[in-house]
Amino acid sequence: MARVIGFWSLLLILGACAPVAPELRLAEDCRAESSLQQLLARHWLGQPETWRIRQGALLEIGNRKLPMEGFLLLDLARQEARLLAMNEMGLVLFDLKVDSGDQQLQRIIPPLQKVPELAEGVAQSLRQIFLQPRPQATDQLENLGNRQSLFRPMAGGRLSFVFDCQGDLRETRQQTETDDWRIVYDQYQPYGDSRLPGRIVLNDFRHRVKLTLWLQEVKQQP
Repeated sequence: MARVIGFWSLLLILGACAPVAPELRLAEDCRAESSLQQLLARHWLGQPETWRIRQGALLEIGNRKLPMEGFLLLDLARQEARLLAMNEMGLVLFDLKVDSGDQQLQRIIPPLQKVPELAEGVAQSLRQIFLQPRPQATDQLENLGNRQSLFRPMAGGRLSFVFDCQGDLRETRQQTETDDWRIVYDQYQPYGDSRLPGRIVLNDFRHRVKLTLWLQEVKQQP
């Protein structure tokens, strides 16, 4: 984790103000009454599917905004992701393979080679959004009217997952002695038998970093 902190700390030199976190908006005219087993079975990151995703991205570090495009191959069964990131002109910035515990940088342009721990920082964000952590059968279930929360205690805090009344994962939140971050998933749409979010926002409050992803095209790999 210290290496990742080094990457974000360097980027923070570019801007001092914290990007704004999105508000979690849930339907008020329904009740969330799924069982823990139903929530685990339905949520999209727990499905053994492989997705090919074309996405737009906006990285905000303080006052600085860095727009990007990307192609993501997401294998949820193996908990692996491969990201090909490009700038707005179509120039490939880097090619990165990520799993639940490691990353491999396949390709990177020379200017980005000078950024320490770039691969580690991007890989950590991809893990948090798509791979780890995930809800577990040992989590505690809390019913809150139009939402449900699965949570587990962690050192100095807790990890929680919020689901709406349709059973869609809407928020992952971790607050511990070493981490303070939140992911919001919204604008869900059906893709085959699954429902995927059209927009994903990661806020790392400790390092004042925000990453917004828009899913522009989604294909399920047979």
